Amino acid sequence: WASVFNSLFIICNWQTPNHQDHLLIPECFDILTMVGNYSNAWMSMPSLQLEFRYDLGCMIGFSRRIVRHGVHAVEGDQIAWVWYMRDSVHIYARVPWCGWARGDYK
Repeated sequence: WASVFNSLFIICNWQTPNHQDHLLIPECFDILTMVGNYSNAWMSMPSLQLEFRYDLGCMIGFSRRIVRHGVHAVEGDQIAWVWYMRDSVHIYARVPWCGWARGDYK
């Protein structure tokens, strides 16, 4: 099916230290979706002073380039589907820059 995202990354049973993804477009939100048979998953966003449960079926949208984030080890089988935009794909395909989201639409 068609998607507005130009990249997909699948992570299986992986603990990630707190980090930022510097190759992504900062103006775009990335969508992370959790599936699998697991328990006790937590995501941390230390730059926002947040830590929350990362349960099965959870979907999170945020800029992984701007916000430091990490996922703690889990018990069971965890799969994360991560949809995101890569600037290099836009440059290669000569797709115009989308800019920051706006609320005034002027």
